[in-house]
Amino acid sequence: MSWSLRRMTRYVAQCKYLEQLKQNDDLCSQAYRKGSYLMFSNGKPLLHFGDKSAGLTIKFTNFIDAQTHCGEDLACRSVLLGIDEETDDIPMFASPVTSGIESEIETGTKFADLRTATLGLPSYDASLVARGYSLLTWLETMKFCPSCATKLSRNVAGTMLSCGTCSKANHHYPVIHPVAITRVEDPTGKKVLLVRQPKHPAGMYTCIAGFIESGESVEKAVRREIAEEAGIVVGKVEYFDSQTWPLPQNSLMLACITRAMPGSTTLDIDKQELEDAKWFTKEEVLKSYKTILANPNLFRNNEGNEFIIPPSGTIAHSLLKNWIGL
Repeated sequence: MSWSLRRMTRYVAQCKYLEQLKQNDDLCSQAYRKGSYLMFSNGKPLLHFGDKSAGLTIKFTNFIDAQTHCGEDLACRSVLLGIDEETDDIPMFASPVTSGIESEIETGTKFADLRTATLGLPSYDASLVARGYSLLTWLETMKFCPSCATKLSRNVAGTMLSCGTCSKANHHYPVIHPVAITRVEDPTGKKVLLVRQPKHPAGMYTCIAGFIESGESVEKAVRREIAEEAGIVVGKVEYFDSQTWPLPQNSLMLACITRAMPGSTTLDIDKQELEDAKWFTKEEVLKSYKTILANPNLFRNNEGNEFIIPPSGTIAHSLLKNWIGL
């Protein structure tokens, strides 16, 4: 990654301004009028559906229009997403709409389900949707202090809750659930272990994943999860990348790469967790990659139960795409 000096300077200024908005309620209140707004309806973000070349984009609206659709108490119900990358100081917010406005939105836009948004948007936009959904859901469900049951108050940015009476835990922040997802190769690196659960689309196999438990390192969680689900013992664990994932809860996917130890390639599948697990060659994964590229509808209609890898937009897809050299 290479940035110009101007871009680096702007990025630092944006980060500092964003932190000021979180910490200073008065400053954040003033910033609402110049902000851009991503509206949500029942957990669904408002997106613009362009032609095939343009794809999905977030449909932002201005303060006046957001107030019209989300209510006069906009600043009490919205959450801070970040600073527009193309500006120095234009904040972006997410806001829940009042009911019954679907008929009023512009042609070419609609409130899309979260999975469609997460998989169809560019990664930066997908992360904004994930943040907006997670913060709005958190504020909706976290109403009272878990220690003393006092009603919590929020900061203007919607990123922190405070208890005015409890001395044990004065501030509360959204809980992030770390998940380790791993590309497991055989000792030669010529095959990859993929698994499927009953809830997966027909024919889809993916990388082993599981929540990191309290007290575990990422490496320990990776080894435990693979041993539990597939009966395989792995060696060195390497970090690959990460991805925020809002479904089913506010998760942080930590993608890793590892190899099975020599002599540990025979599978012992946990049938309570998995429907199946198999070793696949690079040729098989490449064929699947080309198949879903040509026919994305296979995720919804795969009557032939053809082997498919996870869709573009998921970190499992990136792990496998990297493995086949694309």
